[in-house]
Amino acid sequence: MRNLIGLTGEKTLGEIGIERQMVSMGHQACGALELWNYPLWMRDLIPHNVDGTERPHHVDLAALEIYRDRERNVARYNQFRRGILLLPITKWEDLTDDKEAIQALEDVYGGDVEELDLLVGLMAEKKIKGFAISETAFVIFLLMATRRLEADRFFTSNFNEETYTKKGLEWVNSTESLKDVIDRHYPEMTHKWMNSSSAFSVWDSSPNTPNHIPLYLRIPH
Repeated sequence: MRNLIGLTGEKTLGEIGIERQMVSMGHQACGALELWNYPLWMRDLIPHNVDGTERPHHVDLAALEIYRDRERNVARYNQFRRGILLLPITKWEDLTDDKEAIQALEDVYGGDVEELDLLVGLMAEKKIKGFAISETAFVIFLLMATRRLEADRFFTSNFNEETYTKKGLEWVNSTESLKDVIDRHYPEMTHKWMNSSSAFSVWDSSPNTPNHIPLYLRIPH
């Protein structure tokens, strides 16, 4: 991953090409969103200047995310849940059944569940059956997905031939999935590499695998 960031990374990705990148991503399940699963390369990240040169200090992005939330007064986990009308936790066992996680949370936060950071809570929270995210994250996902559609002029006031062109509007109205988009631009890719019914499933999975859950929400197999 270090070779794929910065100006050097842009050049490398250009050499790899979009087809190879998509096939590679399509055959890999996403990492589980849970405690102790943060990408290690992001914990020793080398920032780059605009000219592509490396900056002298390294960044622990996981620690920086917590720091930024606290600095900007982002609501803690319980406060956040109250804000979206969900029940707050009263003990660590309400959050997770993982005894190791409970012990770690107790070590870091003591018995004060109100101090739990939002991002930590989201990673520790019990997952919805069949999904890779928890109740709190799922509620936010539903809210944001609908609001993005309602607020996007390309789905509302500008959903017309003048904006899209007649051919473009035909594409929009006849396209049902990401697989349709890939088929249109890279027909050989789906024929050769995609066994699944949906581009959001792992591509070499069975065509009968349920595909109504996007890849980024599915639990890795």
